Amino acid sequence: MRVIIYGAGAIGGVVGGHLNMAGTEVVLVGRPGHVNAINERGLRFVTPDGTHNLQIPAVTGPDQVRFTDNDVVLLCVKSQNTAEALIDLRSVVEDIPVFCLQNGVCNEDIATRYFPRIYGVMVRVGGVYVTDGEVTARRDPPGWLIIGQYPEGKDNLAEEVAERLRSAGFFVLVTPDVMPFKWGKLMLNLGNAIGAITNARGTDTRRIFEAVYEEASQVLSSADIRWISNEELAAIWPESTERPRSSLQTEAQSSTWQSLSRRQGTVETDFLNGEIVRQAERMGLEAPVNKALLRIALDMAASDETPGKYSPTELCRLLGLD
Repeated sequence: MRVIIYGAGAIGGVVGGHLNMAGTEVVLVGRPGHVNAINERGLRFVTPDGTHNLQIPAVTGPDQVRFTDNDVVLLCVKSQNTAEALIDLRSVVEDIPVFCLQNGVCNEDIATRYFPRIYGVMVRVGGVYVTDGEVTARRDPPGWLIIGQYPEGKDNLAEEVAERLRSAGFFVLVTPDVMPFKWGKLMLNLGNAIGAITNARGTDTRRIFEAVYEEASQVLSSADIRWISNEELAAIWPESTERPRSSLQTEAQSSTWQSLSRRQGTVETDFLNGEIVRQAERMGLEAPVNKALLRIALDMAASDETPGKYSPTELCRLLGLD
């Protein structure tokens, strides 16, 4: 099996780096600056057990990959880039398994428009990418992944990919019903915008997150959407509560924080808090706190503003929580 990491940033870089070190053949597909640095100097892969220089083939597009029947694609681009990435992939290969290692819940459905074999993957991986040619894995073990066919089912390929990832150090669960787990992860990701807007974390932003989370819970309940809470996940999969053996402290927070920090011009908030807003609107309801967070995050991205525009107190006032 050869693994094509499509989106070699924080998540893709960590997954690809660990797979490479475990002996799996990997190809990285990423942005030109990142790819050029990797091809010139190797991937500088920072982990809790040391820094490694990995020689991994890296290209800027799928048209530079000679695909075979033994390939699988791990799609790790942010949700706002999914459609474009899949169009480019479809232009060079007609049928290849695509595993969506992404936040949000719409990527799998988008992928089915282009490819017949789609897998959802719930991702809890601490990855950081703020400098071209360098990726940091915050934790050892590097993360937790839940894999299943989309829209439902599991098969031998899911098990085979899971085994590769386990051999690379990840905790992996294979399930026939993956989307409730992805909805559960989306609920946690609703806080990404908070940290990106305030550059704060923990108790400083707890009140805001609780309001966002409660509002989203009510929306999903009204929509009859099943999602797996952390408590349910712990009962279903005890390994999900395992503490890292070691970890690295970094300034960087979520993927949204990293997007603002690198002034990428876009954030995936529309596919997180925005998903809650859209679900509410479909039922004639409102989700004002999530909607306000979405607007602020999108405005900051469009204006190339970096994390920390507002303090937690200021954000509370803007959200009507003071």
